Amino acid sequence: MEFFKPGVRYNFLGAAKPLIMMSIVLVLGSWALVFTKGLNFGIDFAGGTEVLLAFESPQDVGQLRDRTAEVFGEEPEVVTYGLTDEGRYFVRSRVQGLLSQAEVDALRAAIVAELGEPELWDASDEAGEEVRVKFGETTAETRDKLAAALKAANQPEAVVSAQTQAQNPVYILRIPGVREQINQAMSAQYGEAYKGIDRLESVGSAVGKQMRNQGALAVLYALLAILLYISFRFDLRYSPGAVLALVHDVSITLGIFAITGMEFNLPIIAALLAIVGYSLNDTIVVYDRIRESIDMGLGKDLVENINISISDCLSRTVLTSVTTFLAVLSIYLFGGGIIQNFAFAMLIGVVVGTYSSMYVASPAVVGMDRYLSQRRADAAAAAKLTAES
Repeated sequence: MEFFKPGVRYNFLGAAKPLIMMSIVLVLGSWALVFTKGLNFGIDFAGGTEVLLAFESPQDVGQLRDRTAEVFGEEPEVVTYGLTDEGRYFVRSRVQGLLSQAEVDALRAAIVAELGEPELWDASDEAGEEVRVKFGETTAETRDKLAAALKAANQPEAVVSAQTQAQNPVYILRIPGVREQINQAMSAQYGEAYKGIDRLESVGSAVGKQMRNQGALAVLYALLAILLYISFRFDLRYSPGAVLALVHDVSITLGIFAITGMEFNLPIIAALLAIVGYSLNDTIVVYDRIRESIDMGLGKDLVENINISISDCLSRTVLTSVTTFLAVLSIYLFGGGIIQNFAFAMLIGVVVGTYSSMYVASPAVVGMDRYLSQRRADAAAAAKLTAES
């Protein structure tokens, strides 16, 4: 299928300079937004809790959001799980533990009032479900006094246990966690209509930071591998342009996520890698045609060969980009909240990936060719001067 008349040549690189300047501004602006405004990291990277609730029948999402907000202390994200509302809802909150700092302080004050200042106080559990405490001296009444302190701190359902059976043990105060409190709240609100928690996942801030770093490294390693692949597949003139195009695409996608405040999580890392693959495929098709045009001598210089090559690929590029865009747009519109951000990233990637293969990767080939030609000329001039001397 041909959208454009075969044999017609368009001067694509004639508009390269202003478009390159626009791309530079967009990339720099994107990174400025990332470093100043920042990305809205999701639970995968910032830490938090995800819960899949199951009911006998569909429930009102607004009412469910209000009820779970009472448990988490902030309004969570609540979306229907699945293509149709079958009574299963995905609840996501940035809250990692339900024991607030004020409640921790109140608990410590109650324990100090009952038993004095503890020798060890460890409330660092990210889930907020466990506090470790140890005293210089303990008696047979220590456990009972700890239980009394928990009741005084409004934690009557907490459980006291000793880590060891030593004479002076470390006591572990187990506070009812997310699962218990959600089950209690849902049972009280919905009664027998509430079936239970099908899945509960909690990510601590340290684990989230590690996942964030690993995601960034995955994108970096992909770019380095592509640089090596293009260098092997073509030559040094081509590889920097391909990598610049990919950096351009990833940067603009990050910038749009920063300016819109949309959630940035692990699926978006997968989207970035998919964008890298899509853009690279488009760039390689153009590069192959450029190499063929040069070998066949279709143009009088490199710029004309590039214009001929992009013109010849134009129908294929438009057909591929439009069909991919429409498929991803369908996912964005009908896929639901969980996959919507992934589809949004892919929509950006399809547009900027198509653009960069023509106006970032291709002009970079011209720049590298001129640079390498100048280096050869300088080397030849230096060799001539050496020979004459």
